[in-house]
Amino acid sequence: MLAFVLSAMLAAQVEESITVRRVLVDVRVVSTGPGEVADLKPEDFQVTIGGKKMDVESAELVGSAYVPPPREVIGQETGAAEVEDEWILPAGRTIVVFIQTDFTRHSSRLEGHMKFMQYADELLSTLEEHDRVAVFSFDSHLKFRLDFTSDVDAIRAAMDRAIYIDEPSMPATGPGPSLVAQLDLRKLRGASTSEKALRVVGEALRGIPGGKTMIFMGWGLGSRHGMTWEWPAAVRALTEARVSMNVLDTTYADYHDLELGLKAAAEQTGGFYAKTHVHPMIAVNELQAVISGYVELSLRTTETLKPGMRPLEVRVKRRGVRVMAPESVLITR
Repeated sequence: MLAFVLSAMLAAQVEESITVRRVLVDVRVVSTGPGEVADLKPEDFQVTIGGKKMDVESAELVGSAYVPPPREVIGQETGAAEVEDEWILPAGRTIVVFIQTDFTRHSSRLEGHMKFMQYADELLSTLEEHDRVAVFSFDSHLKFRLDFTSDVDAIRAAMDRAIYIDEPSMPATGPGPSLVAQLDLRKLRGASTSEKALRVVGEALRGIPGGKTMIFMGWGLGSRHGMTWEWPAAVRALTEARVSMNVLDTTYADYHDLELGLKAAAEQTGGFYAKTHVHPMIAVNELQAVISGYVELSLRTTETLKPGMRPLEVRVKRRGVRVMAPESVLITR
């Protein structure tokens, strides 16, 4: 009898136990009309993960003081990760530049790359004192050209060198957060496709806290039939590292088959897509507006969220404001 009573008491205690799960999601919001974005509050957002409503505990604007040109701009977002430890983040943005250089020297890809590089200074013009930028390139494999730095001249030089099909050595360790310890030449050379390269970069970025912005300059992902089997692992790594992939399609063509993969990558990671061959400055201005900052949403739920990649939906209850968020969030045990 006593054993039965104790068992019932224990069962009651288990039933009353409530597990509260908290998740961080980075989204980008831009004004598409009269709506303001700087004063967005938690109650302005509606968020679901796996179809389950989340309580938005806080909505913190993180970013620079960049003011975009007075034109309508398409918005953006970032990745998501479960909250584990509290970090004190340094001021400024964490940006990764990833440049595809065509190993076959296809004319439309090479010409588009060369023409857009004339606007690299404009792209870098809104970097602020505490922003940190790392530079990667890809041709036959991944190449790590510059660790995180705020030195604009070094950033521009690394971007210029990306056109060469050379074999750079590992860069010097940067003064701030560093990726050098997370990468080696064996790992870089083993990343023999763009999808594998993005996975390697995403995995290296996981150890650096906060949301990150990737500026992807290139000619394509996947195939004419869709994304390759290597992409799911890449998008999982980018999502876990809270990376939004913002794509500048530099192919010198009105349309090409591999742009579908670039658009899909931007959408899935909460990023921006634009072509650069006709109006490069418009693309640069829109990108600068999109990556100027992001809203970090702290979410809370008592419902069970199964581990793995789960569908994410974020909406803003305000007219004239557009929000873009990653399509999925990684839930860990």
